[in-house]
Amino acid sequence: MGEQVKILIAGQYHWIDLLFYHRELQCLIAVDLKKEKFKDEHVGQMNKYLTYLREHEKFEWERDPIGLIICEERNKEEVHYALGGLEEKIFVAEYRTKLPTEKEIEERLKKLK
Repeated sequence: MGEQVKILIAGQYHWIDLLFYHRELQCLIAVDLKKEKFKDEHVGQMNKYLTYLREHEKFEWERDPIGLIICEERNKEEVHYALGGLEEKIFVAEYRTKLPTEKEIEERLKKLK
């Protein structure tokens, strides 16, 4: 659907980093990319985007939009309390700035056996 999708809320422009449509789920997926550790306010920002998309972009037959916050680092307990009831609408994931070493990959593969 797009990148840096501009939306207007209360006279101010906001930009959704990435906006996808999931054909199987039949819903919009908003992705917010953060070059920092997860913060509580990221959830509020994403929830605002999802509310806008639900009220202005979603068709009647579609499911409610889903949000994905991808950040440099997250603490599972911090994320748990920040989401507080939004777990089915907003998801938080980490990105990697470097690939794991060969040794780390081997160790992870051993754990899978």
